[in-house]
Amino acid sequence: MGDQENANQHLLEECQTVAENCLYTAQARFILADKANFWNRLLLIVPSCIAAIGGILTSLGLPGWIGAFAAISGVVTALAAALGVDQKAMLNKQAANLMTALRHEARALHETYWRELTHEQLVTEVRRINDRYNCLVQALETTDAKTFDEARRRIKTGIFEPDFQKNQKA
Repeated sequence: MGDQENANQHLLEECQTVAENCLYTAQARFILADKANFWNRLLLIVPSCIAAIGGILTSLGLPGWIGAFAAISGVVTALAAALGVDQKAMLNKQAANLMTALRHEARALHETYWRELTHEQLVTEVRRINDRYNCLVQALETTDAKTFDEARRRIKTGIFEPDFQKNQKA
């Protein structure tokens, strides 16, 4: 380890910490987005289709109780839409993408760009990345422990380690 790296070690470790925190948070957000997409289908698409089919069948002269199912399905769809069920998936995916972008920025600074910077420039860049991370954390809802643990298990499988790094270890 060179003198420059020794002098900057604490800053490089902070970049690693931010990158790792972003990885875990982003993966939890992607999982939450997938779950929200499931609920979108269940609460918006399925009742909408039932309402449409029920309305068609009732208009063709089938029993009126089929129309009642169509009406109830329409109410479920309207309530789900009004409550913003469809927004949750989009918001979680956007949050995950923001965290992923910040993760890559912190990783690139830690692995590559720091060598081209003076100590003062590196301090400024690490503070900027840290401030961005803190702003994102403050702006976003917290994830639940169960989803975070699921993300942790996914990450621990090693699927986020680049192939070239796996080959260097072998």
